[in-house]
Amino acid sequence: MRLHPRYDQIAALVTLWLTAALMPAHAQDLRAQLGASIDLKPVTFAAEAKDSIGIFTDVANTVFKPAGEGPFPATVLMHTCGGLKGAPNVHMKRHAQSLLAAGHVVLVVDSFGPRGFDDCRARTPTSSTGIADAYAALAFLASKPFVDKARIYQVGYSWGAFMSALLASPQSAQLVGSEARFAATVANYGSCAYKNYTLLLKDIDRPVLMLLAGRDTEVPPSPCFPLLDEMKAAGKPVQWHVFPNATHGWDKPGLTSLGYTYDPQITQDATARLLAFLAEAR
Repeated sequence: MRLHPRYDQIAALVTLWLTAALMPAHAQDLRAQLGASIDLKPVTFAAEAKDSIGIFTDVANTVFKPAGEGPFPATVLMHTCGGLKGAPNVHMKRHAQSLLAAGHVVLVVDSFGPRGFDDCRARTPTSSTGIADAYAALAFLASKPFVDKARIYQVGYSWGAFMSALLASPQSAQLVGSEARFAATVANYGSCAYKNYTLLLKDIDRPVLMLLAGRDTEVPPSPCFPLLDEMKAAGKPVQWHVFPNATHGWDKPGLTSLGYTYDPQITQDATARLLAFLAEAR
């Protein structure tokens, strides 16, 4: 039966309205965002824990612990799109050393090497692999007698920071079927959204600290505002700090060609802020 043209117009308008109304909700659905690219097979980790990190130490997928029996707080470190190979990516080793010196057990996740590539230029990893790796690292640390299971955190940089934001949502745990969650996460030079992906979902229920670079042209902080203020006003456990003069990769020397400006003072400040945040998130 053919409806009156006016009813056809009304039906079209209703369809458009419903589509517009559903789009924000869809953007908040993690599984829908990932689509058909979901890969939940995680990397594996070295069984033996080490007690120090030297110049020639390979930190990839390895646990490092302070001296003593513990239990200690523990942090999962997740790298940038640059991975762990090459001189500029030594920054991840330095961050591991800082956390170890502060009394944390540290597990540096290498999401790229075991999958056969070194960085995002060779292959763009899916968010689902990062989420799977993070929860596998969480479970691995929780199995260690020297780890305080209630104080396991995640700290990410750039691509790893995307994971930090996503892990604050319960949907991340649901995706991999994990009952355990990170006590808190910290995102360094990430953002709240990137291209077509929503990273900081509005249903977050775990403390997350967003450390943002004001001059970041690669992953601009602009999608975070006024979102962060709105989430804070709604009682969500989100904190943030913007380094107004910082660029993307503020802790990575030797990458001026990419527009990164290494700033040791900002690097030190960011580390101090994340350690203070983690100390409070118990």
